[in-house]
Amino acid sequence: MEFDELKSMWGAIEHLPKADKEIREMLKENKHPVLKGIRKQFMIEIAAWIVFLMCYYTMFDGSTKPLLVNIVLIIAVMTPLIHNLYGYNFAKYLVDASTIKNSLEGYLHKMKIYMIRSIASRIIFLCGLMLFFSYNINFNTPKYFLLLAVTLLLILIQAFFLYKIWSKRIADLRKTLDGLS
Repeated sequence: MEFDELKSMWGAIEHLPKADKEIREMLKENKHPVLKGIRKQFMIEIAAWIVFLMCYYTMFDGSTKPLLVNIVLIIAVMTPLIHNLYGYNFAKYLVDASTIKNSLEGYLHKMKIYMIRSIASRIIFLCGLMLFFSYNINFNTPKYFLLLAVTLLLILIQAFFLYKIWSKRIADLRKTLDGLS
């Protein structure tokens, strides 16, 4: 489809007028479908992690582990939750500039920072979990190598896939931004 055709089709579309009140209602946080989905996911995750934290002390022998290891586990579990809260605010406040191009440039910069935080929070989570669950195990040399291999494999796989996902999103946004120039 040619650009001129697209432009003429756009001009021929009949616009349905919306009242200011109706537009404001659509923009409210409670009505936004993406934010509603993020809130729902966040509530489910919070509930699941609260249940986990309530049960880990007895079910996973948290009582036999030192206080520092338990604190590391709690921090490791809280890290992705805090990251998700940051992500909710990231999705909530998208536009912060006078033009679409400036807004997208700012969003691209924020997205790069969010990518780094996302990968870092996942690594912190996995390291804390691995420390907690491997603390009281009697290790010999082959088990240490196996633990190291499993830990590195989990961390590298998570980091690789998260990096690929975020890189694709950033590349798509960069392509959109380049299309505006």
